Amino acid sequence: MRLLVVADSAHTWPEGPDGRYDLSPLVERHRPDALLSLGDYSTAHAEVMVRSGAPVRLGVYGNHCTQDYMPGQGIVDLVADRRLPARRTILTLAGHRPLTVLAVQGCVRYKFDRHDVLFTQREYAAAIDPLPAAELVITHCPPAGINDDQDTAHEGIAAGNVNLNWLRLGGLSWPHPTGGTEAARVEPCWVNACGTSDEPGLSECDRGSALGRRVSG
Repeated sequence: MRLLVVADSAHTWPEGPDGRYDLSPLVERHRPDALLSLGDYSTAHAEVMVRSGAPVRLGVYGNHCTQDYMPGQGIVDLVADRRLPARRTILTLAGHRPLTVLAVQGCVRYKFDRHDVLFTQREYAAAIDPLPAAELVITHCPPAGINDDQDTAHEGIAAGNVNLNWLRLGGLSWPHPTGGTEAARVEPCWVNACGTSDEPGLSECDRGSALGRRVSG
């Protein structure tokens, strides 16, 4: 299963002759089974994803996603409710076995804002910890110990099930050379702008465009 993953930024997205973002060259080159958005985008970015030609588009919202832009653009919202921190679901793509997925949206609350997608650590734990473990975690905010920063806005999610799964795709934060890797049983992948992920392996994006490092214990 190959996923074309985008997150947080469009600064390395290819551009067409008219100067507008165009993800179709990446789709043509990598032939992904789906395009996956990890959030912090807008309706304008969603339109680019739809024009990409990817056979399936899906994603989670980031903390800066102030509008529900995915359903209106034909992108599957994996959580499907802005009030919920997370949801466990099944990802079924043509030609591949179904995968159990833990989809997690937003980030740890660092301000009081009704429009941004923000949750407290307690809310994340209440939503995630009772769920059975999943094979794939798709999250905007990385788990605690992976690329944590000093500011609260880039604090990782501490809920247990986020840290117990074998493959994670996350955005939000920048990679730190000395970042924690306590969760040694998993293979997290940080993405900024775009990258491709082959289940169970990972591969670099077109022209090295910010797949980020693989972190393992």
